[in-house]
Amino acid sequence: MRKRLVRNTILVSVMVLVVLATPVILLLQRATEDELRDRLAAQATSISSTLAEPLLNNQPIDQERLVELLIEGDRAEIRARNGDLIAAVGPIINDSIHATVAGAADTRIDVSTSRANVRRRFNGQLSLLGVLAAGGVLLAAVLASIFGARVSRPLEQLSSSAARLGAGDFSAALPPMSGIREIDDIRTSLESSALRLDQTLNSERSFIADASHQLRTGLTGISLQIELLASHPDPAVRTDALHALEQTDRLTATLDELLDLARGGRGRLRVPVALDHIAQQHRVDWMPRYQQQRRSLTFSTVASGQQALVLATPGFVGQIIDLLLDNALRHGSGDVSITVSGRQLHVNDRGAVNAEHIATKFLGSDDPASLHGRGLALARRLAQADGGRLELTSAAPTTFTLTLQAAHES
Repeated sequence: MRKRLVRNTILVSVMVLVVLATPVILLLQRATEDELRDRLAAQATSISSTLAEPLLNNQPIDQERLVELLIEGDRAEIRARNGDLIAAVGPIINDSIHATVAGAADTRIDVSTSRANVRRRFNGQLSLLGVLAAGGVLLAAVLASIFGARVSRPLEQLSSSAARLGAGDFSAALPPMSGIREIDDIRTSLESSALRLDQTLNSERSFIADASHQLRTGLTGISLQIELLASHPDPAVRTDALHALEQTDRLTATLDELLDLARGGRGRLRVPVALDHIAQQHRVDWMPRYQQQRRSLTFSTVASGQQALVLATPGFVGQIIDLLLDNALRHGSGDVSITVSGRQLHVNDRGAVNAEHIATKFLGSDDPASLHGRGLALARRLAQADGGRLELTSAAPTTFTLTLQAAHES
């Protein structure tokens, strides 16, 4: 920032000098000529007063005296009223500038000098003006550097502190007050925002810890009851109990993975898994609900020679499948199919949706109290957290596609 400020200040200064250069040069040239004419007129007046007596008495002009009254290189001519030359000293000058005054006995005294003297004096003054302009630009650059340092240093410190706050380090110390009101206002606002964010995050972490403890306690109690049922003498009861116990274990694992995601984890629990195996497990879980609605739920795979493994968090993938199947059951129509093709999983129903409406659902609701539209948004976040993506690949029939990273790509 400091370099940009200095560079822009120099650029503005140079532009101002360029804009003012033409009128200043013209004024300087005219002033130089006027100054020389005044000097020549002063010499002519001095000659007139000094030689007034011999001119009035019609006496010869003392040439040496006349030379003494001139500056070297100038020329003086004394002429009568009829134009006759009475006296002349100095070299003949072709390109000259001159001044004429009236002398005694109705004579005319003309003093001239070469225009080269005008140019020489003009160039000297122009050089001095150039030095002053360069000094002005240099002074502006120095002042801009000093001011830039004063402004940029607290802004750079604020930027560094904001970056640390954005990364979640709320212990980052903010720079001291700079004395510049606008920057200090930003610092105060940033400090207030950081404090509110820290309080909010601490509150959320506390809630997550309490909620996870209560959920774990409840799940542990349910697991103990199911384990008792698993020893029931009726084979059908034992089968249902073992299936329920398996679902409870998966729910516990999913809870651990979601808590890890809530704490900022990303892909730390990803392992190579068979996507078709997870899909079949969750199809079995959802079959009773689909049968109650008199809708079929089928599963198929696109053969690829050997079972393809994806690098994913099993709980996240299971949650995404559950959310997609729940969405198809609630908002879709007709039969639903799950298709696994390599590292992609497709959930398809016979309904039709508005793509813009689904895009809004993917973003989630802004109303914390609203539950509508949160399922697809959560599924999308889980897919992104697992290094994949969830997309609506067809609006009619409705098809959602989950794409994950192949295990061999890791």
